[in-house]
Amino acid sequence: MTFKTYLSTLYFCFITWLVTLVLGFFIAYFLAFYVTSTQIQIALFLICTIPFWTSNVIRMVSWIPLLGRHGLVNDALIQIGLIKEPVEWFLYSEFSVILALVHLYTLFMIVPIFNSMMRIDKSIIEGAYDSGANEIQILSNIIIPLCKPGIVIGSIFVITVVMGDFITIGIMGGQQLASIGKVINTEMNYLQLPGAAANSVILLLVTIILIIIMTRFIDIRKEL
Repeated sequence: MTFKTYLSTLYFCFITWLVTLVLGFFIAYFLAFYVTSTQIQIALFLICTIPFWTSNVIRMVSWIPLLGRHGLVNDALIQIGLIKEPVEWFLYSEFSVILALVHLYTLFMIVPIFNSMMRIDKSIIEGAYDSGANEIQILSNIIIPLCKPGIVIGSIFVITVVMGDFITIGIMGGQQLASIGKVINTEMNYLQLPGAAANSVILLLVTIILIIIMTRFIDIRKEL
């Protein structure tokens, strides 16, 4: 049971990391290379930070009226004829958990990647265009390699937070989905301190191993 719980935690962590990486990279790419005005960049960043003005719980609960059986999303899909009856898995499912985690933590991926992109010398990209390179070649051969530090730092932020998150999985999963954070919290509530301590140490070791693997790609001390 505990092994499956760790696998469930790693599953949520991996999917959240993957989605936040894709979203964070392309949002940062748009801000860095397509938004030329500093004022507009600041304004867009402020828009991204608006959800952080409220607590995590409020941000999660705000999804319930949208995704519920009689929520706005189901009602809209029924009205336009895409579905005939409400979709059950929109809420209290793996989908809703991952959606909430992505909503909560994508900004942690955007900021370091954007910082790395802003350090790229634009003359390198202009030279690549002059040499006949297309956008995909520039993206794969110049921007992504030079953004590796930001990608790694953002990944560390997201993974460390998601690995220990139990509130999101509890609320958005309807207390039906397992995570090691929930197990530790339950053991603490019932004063099962040896079990909570053991699981905490294992979770910490797994997280440290993941961070060590990621930091093999860059010298993080030079980037901070």
